Amino acid sequence: MQDPDKDFLEKNKVHLEMLCMNGNWKRIDSFYDYATPVNYGVNKFFATHTAHRLTNNEGRIVELFDSELLNE
Repeated sequence: MQDPDKDFLEKNKVHLEMLCMNGNWKRIDSFYDYATPVNYGVNKFFATHTAHRLTNNEGRIVELFDSELLNE
């Protein structure tokens, strides 16, 4: 199996962010896969009841963890 190159990893990197009390989004961590930050984001949301989101390198929202998650 061939290791992914640096360009591939950078292209697919996602960032986990949380909503601060002042309404700004604060970046917590960056990941090169998708499953790890989704699990981490969901767990952080359930622990803190604070909205979290995943964004890509362009700043577009990939996934949002907020109160809608509690309804599911």
